[in-house]
Amino acid sequence: MNKISIKLSWRYFSVVIVLIGNILLINSINLYGSELSHSESYTLKRLFPSEINPSITFDSSIIASPLIDLSQGKPLIIVPASNGHIAAMDSETGILVWEINAPLPKNQEAQLISTPIIFNDKLVILYQCLEKGVRISHRMAVIDLVKKQLDDAFPVLILSAEKSTTDGIGKVKFNPSTAFSHSALKHGQKPGSKLGYLYAAFGNSGDEQPFHGWLFEIDMDAWQNAKQKNGQTKTTPSLSKVLVTTPEADCPVKTELYGTQEMICGGGIWSPPGPQIYSHGNEVELFVPTGNGQIDLNRHDYANTIMRLKPGLKFDAGCDAKLCANFNPTNPDTDCISSCKNLFIPRLMANDAPLRPANGECDDKSYWECLAWMDYDLGASAPVKIDMNNGLSLLVQPSKDGSIYLINANHLGTQYDRLQIVDVCGTKEDQCVKGWMGMIATQVVSTFVDGTPVVVIPTFVPDKTHPAGLVALKIVLQNDLPKFQRFWQFPDPSSIEAIQTFRNHTSLPVITEIGENRDPTILVVDINQNGTVYGVRIKDGQLIVKQTLKGTGRQDSFPLIYHDNLYLASIMPGTSNAMIEAYHIDTIKDY
Repeated sequence: MNKISIKLSWRYFSVVIVLIGNILLINSINLYGSELSHSESYTLKRLFPSEINPSITFDSSIIASPLIDLSQGKPLIIVPASNGHIAAMDSETGILVWEINAPLPKNQEAQLISTPIIFNDKLVILYQCLEKGVRISHRMAVIDLVKKQLDDAFPVLILSAEKSTTDGIGKVKFNPSTAFSHSALKHGQKPGSKLGYLYAAFGNSGDEQPFHGWLFEIDMDAWQNAKQKNGQTKTTPSLSKVLVTTPEADCPVKTELYGTQEMICGGGIWSPPGPQIYSHGNEVELFVPTGNGQIDLNRHDYANTIMRLKPGLKFDAGCDAKLCANFNPTNPDTDCISSCKNLFIPRLMANDAPLRPANGECDDKSYWECLAWMDYDLGASAPVKIDMNNGLSLLVQPSKDGSIYLINANHLGTQYDRLQIVDVCGTKEDQCVKGWMGMIATQVVSTFVDGTPVVVIPTFVPDKTHPAGLVALKIVLQNDLPKFQRFWQFPDPSSIEAIQTFRNHTSLPVITEIGENRDPTILVVDINQNGTVYGVRIKDGQLIVKQTLKGTGRQDSFPLIYHDNLYLASIMPGTSNAMIEAYHIDTIKDY
C-alpha cells in the first residue's frame, strides 16, 4: 500500500473512531447519568442557617426525620430531637415558634429515634425512657399542635406485651432494655374506625440478646380517654394488638458480641422508614421487613423476611405444609419458600453466583447463613409496591447484601428477579472497613417514565475500590414476566467520583418535581464532613442539583420537601450540635 492510501485510510479510520467515540459517549451518558447538565440546572438558595439568619441548633442529635405542620395557618417545621425535645420552627426563617419536651418519670431521660407522625392536627411521638443509660420503658404521647401542649385526651401510653411461644409452654416478654424503636410510626385507617390505628415497631440497637421483632397496633379510638393510673396507661387488649416475629422464650448464644450470627431469635423491625401500609378500597395490608435472626417456619420464626399482615396483626405465612414439613433454616427448600403466600424469604436466582465476601468468612456457608454472619439483613430497607399497567402488583425490596428483589405483591413466595446492583464491599487488598454496614440501607423510590415503572436505589460501599451511588432500574416484561433492566447509574461507575463518594449510609431518598416541566427528580444526601445534596432527574439520569451543605447531613433521615423548599437534618462539623438546614430550589439557570 502506498503512502497516500495509508494516509487516506488513517484519516477515514480516525473519523470512524471519533464517530464511535461520540456514540459511546452518548450511550454512557444515557446509561450512567452525567455531571451537572449544561442545558438546565438548579441552585439551592440557603434559607437558614446563614450569617444573617443563624437559626437554632440543638444540643442533641436529630435522628428522626423533620415533619411539616400546617395547623397554624403557616407552615412550621417540626424537629424531633433525640433527647425528646420537640421544636416547631418557622419554615422561612428557622426561628423557634414553640417547644415541648416528651413527658418523663423523675430522674429519667428520653431517647427519641423513631420519626413521629402527624394526623388530625395531632403529633404522636414514640420514645424510650432511660435510667443510668438503661432503657426502662417505651412510651407514646400525643401533642395537640393547635394548643401546642400534650393532649389530655390521650394519657401517656407505656408499651408492654407478652406472647406465648410456638409450643404454648413458655412466654415471650417485651423486654424494654433489649427493644429499640428506630422505625417510623405509621398510621392506617379501616372501616368503622374514627381515628384509625398506629403501628409502632421495635428491634434492638445492637445484637445483644434476647431481642425480637415486635409490632404494636394501637387503636386510637380505644386510647382516647382511656382509663389511667398515675396519669399513665399501659397497653391492654382493648388498646393494642401485638406481633412478635420470633416467638422464642430462650435465645442462647455462644458468640458474645453478635447475637444474630447464630441465627437465634432476632427478626427486629428496625428499618427507619418503618412498615409500609397500602390500601385498596376497604382492604388494608402492611408489608413488614424483618432483620437478622432465625428463619424457621415450623417454629414461626420470621427473621430476614417480608411479612404481609392485615390490621389485627394475625399472621399466617400461607406456606404449603407438605413442601415445608422438613424446613431447614440454613438451606430452605426452594419449592417450600416459593409456596408462601404472605411471606417472602430471600434467595439466589438459579444463575446467581454464591455470596462470597472477600474476607472469606462465607466460603463455607449457605446464602442464608452468610446473610446472618455478615449482618446483611433484609430488614435494613423498606419495600415499595408498584402496580403495573397490565394489572400485575409487584413489590421491590433491596437487601443489605447489595441486591434487589422483584416479588409478586399478591403472592410473596413468587420471586421474579434478583439483581446485584452494587458489589460486595472489600477486596483482598482493600478490606471492607465497616462490613456490618452492608451496601444498601434505604427506602426504594419509584415513578413511571413513558409508562414504564422505574425504581431508584441509593447504594454505598465503605471501601476504596467499588463504585456506588444511585442506581435506576426499569421494570420490563420478558416473556410476560417482570424483570429488572438497568436504566442509569450516578455517578458514572468508571469515574473517580464513583469510588470517592457514597462511602457511607446516605439520607433516605425523596422524589420531587422540579422546574417548569415538573420533572420527577430524586434528592439524596451523601453524608460526609460537609454533606452533599444530589438531585438527579429520573427520566435520563441527568444531575441537575448539587449543593454542599453547611453540616454533614444525617443518615437514615428523610429530607422534607414543601413548596420547593428543602429541609434537612444535619450535624455541625466538629461538634455534636444538630440543626435543620433549609434551602429553596431556585429557578432554572441557563448556560
